[in-house]
Amino acid sequence: MQVSAKFTRLGWLLLLGCLIAGCRVDVVAGSSDDTEKWQGIWRLVACTYDGEPQRADMEWIVDGDHYTIRLNGQSNVDPYTIKLDATRKRIDVFHHETPPGTYGGSLKGIYDISGDSLTVCYDLTGQRYPESFNANRGSRQVLYRFRRE
Repeated sequence: MQVSAKFTRLGWLLLLGCLIAGCRVDVVAGSSDDTEKWQGIWRLVACTYDGEPQRADMEWIVDGDHYTIRLNGQSNVDPYTIKLDATRKRIDVFHHETPPGTYGGSLKGIYDISGDSLTVCYDLTGQRYPESFNANRGSRQVLYRFRRE
């Protein structure tokens, strides 16, 4: 009887370990899946900053873990490194070195990607992740809406 109980306990521990390992793989795969979905060229269709609509001829070209910006047909030289958290739909981006208190540097954002639509909202202070997809007056947030090219 004691040998059987030990094997049963060992079996449950092995099963639990496999389930935990399987859950970990799903989280990593989710980030990888979103990274794959981001790949390609995204054309800006709408932008709002501080409650005001903004206009620009802009594209993001996503390649691996970074994107470059094409503005008015001219590509930016610096790639912007991104890190996606698919479980929370958060994005961290490192744009470039800037003096404190100015835009750029490290930004925190949230995103939604569905088919050929990508929506990204950044907190331009780099202090926190936005709680919603808005860029109301005084929010210091910018909201981008893109379509896949």
